Amino acid sequence: MLLAAPDVPALDARLARAALEDLAAGCDIALGAAHDARPYILAVPRPDPELLALAERALDGGVLGAFAVGGITLGMLRHERRLACAGDARALAIDPLVRGRLREPPRR
Repeated sequence: MLLAAPDVPALDARLARAALEDLAAGCDIALGAAHDARPYILAVPRPDPELLALAERALDGGVLGAFAVGGITLGMLRHERRLACAGDARALAIDPLVRGRLREPPRR
């Protein structure tokens, strides 16, 4: 099961594939955290109630704290920027780690 946030413009098939590959490699949960510490992508291998409860805690803003539970193997994806306001868009435009088309100004 893969959950993805709609407000992360760099989210693409490559990131989804990386999360699923973490699960295939044996991780219990795979996630990528945005600059606000909330996950932008979260994957679990099955709809297990315990894992989904941890995922819910992560979505409430406690990404790493939610997984500070013994026995959970966590796969971490790279950081991405969430676009929740105009300031986030300005920050994205000047972020040196942002790739390609995301850095281009909008066409009019």
